[in-house]
Amino acid sequence: MAVALFGGTYNPVHTGHLRIATELAELLQVDHIRMLPCAFPPHRGVPQASAQQRLEMLRAALANQSLLVADDLELQRPEPSYSIDTLEQVRQQIGPDQPLFFCIGMDALAKLDSWQRWQELLHHCHIVVSSRPDCEEPQAGPVADWVSRYRCDDLSQLQNSPAGYVHFCELTMLDLSSTEIRRKVAGGENIQFMTPDAVVNYIQQHHLYE
Repeated sequence: MAVALFGGTYNPVHTGHLRIATELAELLQVDHIRMLPCAFPPHRGVPQASAQQRLEMLRAALANQSLLVADDLELQRPEPSYSIDTLEQVRQQIGPDQPLFFCIGMDALAKLDSWQRWQELLHHCHIVVSSRPDCEEPQAGPVADWVSRYRCDDLSQLQNSPAGYVHFCELTMLDLSSTEIRRKVAGGENIQFMTPDAVVNYIQQHHLYE
């Protein structure tokens, strides 16, 4: 069975993350999506919530989800979370023949050439890119050239090979962000319906983002 990974800081996880992950699971026809919080995001500042708190919020959000699973793989590392290391580790776990999908947003694709060993990513997986509001596909430069070389619009080709392609998909994009949730909490505003009730309760109980 194919494996799909959906990483992020999840600081905190919100309804938009869950909607995208659910649609990805259905689109890719996988049993579940493994959602991986990163411990030390190399391209961002230190998260306000600890790695353990972000994992606990994610687990709370997914308590009644069958398609989505919280995975602490990247939290087990004492160093920055590089996607290439995660992909190498998962590929070793599942063997050489299973399709492995690595799901990212268009905003991440635009900065892909700043990632560690980015040109090796497709050695281990397919990259599935979802649209993001106000973010367009790179039209020039090394990432654009790389995409044109490996792009595949036929999803069945990805499902029948272990790695090597870049695939674009249109998903339901909710106008939500973790940044906005943190801003609202700091301002004493209501965040109900932006993230599951279990996450709202966790944030309140632990006085996060205040």
